[in-house]
Amino acid sequence: MSPTADAGIPGARWRERAESGGRWVQMSAGMGALLLVYAGWQLFRWPAVDRTLIGDLFFYPVGLAASGAAVAASRRCAEQPRLRSAWQLLALASIFYLAGDIAQTLYELNGPLPFPSIADALYLSFYPLMLWGLLRFPARRRDRGARVRLMLDLAVVAIAGAMVVTYVVLGPTLRQGGPDALSNVVSIAYPVGDMILLVGLGSVLLRRTAISSARALQFMVAGLLFFVAADLVYGYIQLHSTYQGGDPVDSLWMIAIALFAVAGAAQASPDPSTLAAEGKEGTASWAPYVAVAVGFGLLIIDHRDLSLVIAGVLLATLVSVRQFVAQNDLVHMQRLASYQSLHDSLTGLPNRRRLIDDLRAALATSTRDGPRTLTMFDLDGFKIYNDTFGHLAGDQLLARVGQRLLEFVAPHGRAYRLGGDEFCVMLDPGSVPSEPIVAGAAAALSEIGTGFSIGASYGTVTIPNEANDVSAALHFADTRMYARKNGRRAATIIAQTRDVLLGVTAEHSASLPAHMLEVGELSRNVARQLGLDAETVELTLRAGELHDVGKIAIPESILNKPGPLSDSEWAFVRNHTLIGERVLNAAPALQPVAKLVRSTHERYDGAGYPDGLSGEQIPLPARIVFACDAFHAMISSRPYAPGMSETDARAELSRGAGSQFDPRVIDALLAELDHAHRHPPAEPQHLGHAAHSASRPLTQT
Repeated sequence: MSPTADAGIPGARWRERAESGGRWVQMSAGMGALLLVYAGWQLFRWPAVDRTLIGDLFFYPVGLAASGAAVAASRRCAEQPRLRSAWQLLALASIFYLAGDIAQTLYELNGPLPFPSIADALYLSFYPLMLWGLLRFPARRRDRGARVRLMLDLAVVAIAGAMVVTYVVLGPTLRQGGPDALSNVVSIAYPVGDMILLVGLGSVLLRRTAISSARALQFMVAGLLFFVAADLVYGYIQLHSTYQGGDPVDSLWMIAIALFAVAGAAQASPDPSTLAAEGKEGTASWAPYVAVAVGFGLLIIDHRDLSLVIAGVLLATLVSVRQFVAQNDLVHMQRLASYQSLHDSLTGLPNRRRLIDDLRAALATSTRDGPRTLTMFDLDGFKIYNDTFGHLAGDQLLARVGQRLLEFVAPHGRAYRLGGDEFCVMLDPGSVPSEPIVAGAAAALSEIGTGFSIGASYGTVTIPNEANDVSAALHFADTRMYARKNGRRAATIIAQTRDVLLGVTAEHSASLPAHMLEVGELSRNVARQLGLDAETVELTLRAGELHDVGKIAIPESILNKPGPLSDSEWAFVRNHTLIGERVLNAAPALQPVAKLVRSTHERYDGAGYPDGLSGEQIPLPARIVFACDAFHAMISSRPYAPGMSETDARAELSRGAGSQFDPRVIDALLAELDHAHRHPPAEPQHLGHAAHSASRPLTQT
C-alpha cells in the first residue's frame, strides 16, 4: 500500500501522529542532553584543553542532527513536492552551516582565523537558503486582498527587524568600517542575513500552512529567534570586545540549531486532504504588533539616528495603510455578514428573517384599499425526489426553481426561501388580480422529468384585510397551504383508489364504469349549478363516480338479464348501496364518499332505500347523484328495452320532482342539460349500454 493510501486510513493516521510525536520527543531528549553537557563544559571548563576546539566540536553533532532531521523530513513528504523541496532547502542550509563550522575549525587549527574566509561564505549561504526553504512551505491559496495584507504585515516585520539590526549591529559596523571593502561587505552581510531571517520568521508566523507542518514550524520559529539573537549578541561583542570560539554566546547558536533538528523530527507525513481544510479557522498573528512596538521603542531610545527616523516614518506609513486595509475588510465583512443573515445561501433568495422584516414594513404601510398578497409555497414530491436522486441533486433542483421563482416574481414583488422546500412570495400593492401571479409562481416552482414530478401547494393571505400582524399573516398562509397540500394528497389517493375500483368493476361488467363516470360528471355539473362550494362539488363527483361500485357483488346474470328483474332480484340489487359503503369504508380517504353512496337511492318522499330517508334528511350530494343516475338510466339502452329520448326523460324528471326527486335538484339538472345543449363538448359523449340500474324507470315505480 502506498504512503498516500495508507494515510487515508484513520488507524494509519493515528499511528503516524504517534510516530511523529515519538520522533520529536526523542530528538528533544537527545538535543537536551547534549546541551546540558555543553552547559556543564561552559561552567566547569573540563577537560582543560583548547577552548576553541572543544567549543567547535560541540557544534558538529547538533549540525549533523539538524541536517539529518531535515533530510528525513523531506523523505516523509515525498508525496508533496513543494513541502519536500522546502525541507530539502532547509537541509541544505544546515549542511552549509555545518560546513562553515568545519571550515572554521580547520582555519583555527592552522593559525589565526582570517576574515573574510571560506567559512564566512558557507555561513552566509545559510541565510538565503533558510529563507527560501521557509517560503516554500505550502500555504492555502489567498485572494488578492489577503496577499496584500500578508505583504504589508511582512513589510512591517521586516522594517522593525531591520531597525533592531541597524541599531545593534549594522549602524555601528558601518560607522566603524573595516580594513578593506571586502571586509566591510562581509561584515554588513551578517546583519543583512539576520534581516532575511526575520522576514522568514514573519512569513512563518503570518502564513497558514499544513497541519502536518504546524508543530515543526513552531520549533523553527523558536530556533530562528535564538539564531537572530545569537547573531546580534555576536555582532555587539565584535564591536565592543573580542569574540573567541567557545564563548557563552555559542550557546544561543547551539540551541537554535538543536531546535532546527527537533523541527525536522516533528514534521509528520502530510495527509493530502488536510491542506484545503486548514486555515479556515485562522487566528490573528501577533508578529506585526510586536514588530511595531519594537520599532517605535527603538525610535524613542534613539530618535537622533536618521536611519531609525526614516525607518520609523516608513513603519508608520505601512501601519496606516494596513489599518486602512483592515478597516476596509471590516466594512466588507460587515456588509457580507448582513447580506448572509438576510439571504439563503443555496438559492440567493431573501430568507425568513428578511421576510419578517419586510412583512412588518408592509403591515405598517398597507391599507385595505391597497392590500398586499402574501403566499407561502411547499413543494410536492420533493422528499421522494431527494430520496431517489440524492441530496446534491435536491439542492440543485431547489436552486433552479428558486431562480425561476425570482425571475417570475421580480416585476410583481419579492420571492423568499423559508428553508427546506418552503418558499414565499409577497406581492406589491396593486398587483391584482393576484391569482394569475400566484398560479404562475406555483408553476415556476414545478418541474417534471423522467421519474419525478414536482409541484407546489400554496396558501394565500391578504394583508391587512385578513391579518394585521406578522404572526397572524404567517399562520393563515401556512394553514391554508397545508390544507391545500393535504387536500391534493387526499385527492391523489382518492383518484388512484377510484381507478382501481373502476378497473375491478369493469372486470365484472364492462358497461358499468362508463355509466358511473358519466353520472359522476353530470352530478358534478349539477352541483356547480346549485352554487355548492368546491369541496362539496368534489364529494358529489366522487359519489357519482362510485355510486354503483357495490354492484361488483351482484351476479352478472342479474346485472345483464335480458328482461325485467323479479322482486327477489330487485331486492338483491338494492343491497348494492350497502355493499358499496362497506367497500369504500376500507379506504379512509373515501369514508365521506361511502356515506353518500349509501344514500344515493333514497327518494325525496321517503320511499327509497336502504334507510327510508326523506327530504333534507338525505345528503344533498346523494340527492343529486340519484337524479343524475335516474336520467342516465332512462336514456341508456338496457338488455331488455331501448332508452328513452331526452325529451321524454326530461318529462319524467319533471313529473317526479317533489316525490321521487328534490325539486331544486331537478331544476338544476334541467338547467345543466340546457347549458350542455347550448355549449356542447368538443368531442360528443357516446353513451354505452347500461346494465340494470337500481333506479327503475318512473313507470315502474
